[in-house]
Amino acid sequence: MSLLVAILMSVCLEAPVSGSVIAEFAPIGQFGGHWGIDLAATPGTIVRAPTDGRVTFAGRVAGMRTVTVDVGGGILVSVSYLERVSVASGTLVRPGDELGRSGLAHGRPGLHLSVRQTGRYVDPAPYLACRRIGELHLLPPPRASTYPAQRAQRPARRNI
Repeated sequence: MSLLVAILMSVCLEAPVSGSVIAEFAPIGQFGGHWGIDLAATPGTIVRAPTDGRVTFAGRVAGMRTVTVDVGGGILVSVSYLERVSVASGTLVRPGDELGRSGLAHGRPGLHLSVRQTGRYVDPAPYLACRRIGELHLLPPPRASTYPAQRAQRPARRNI
């Protein structure tokens, strides 16, 4: 896929909550296996749809309440660690629509945001930092590595 096609297929995301990033995308390293970012949010904060799309999943994954939105072009956006889900699978959402309420991310108040592009997890931060120019969305330059060649080693006691 050419860079131009990738840019034209990309989307800009609005932050689902207003909190700052408290845990960055970390597919490798000491905290390897963190396939998204965590945003600060007091439990019970309204979690809003970051973009247009269709809800493809609204339920529990490994005990966590999660909502996944299919944006199109092979891009799926998920919010996790919800205290409550407010939408059902199949619902069409627009930016700002309520998806649910925040809960605890890794045992602390927050919200987990992940982006999958054609089945691979990528860093959500550039999607939050992109700029809209009409219908064209420009992403900042990619980081050196957004996805490891191998799955990261996880501590045996880590709950995901």
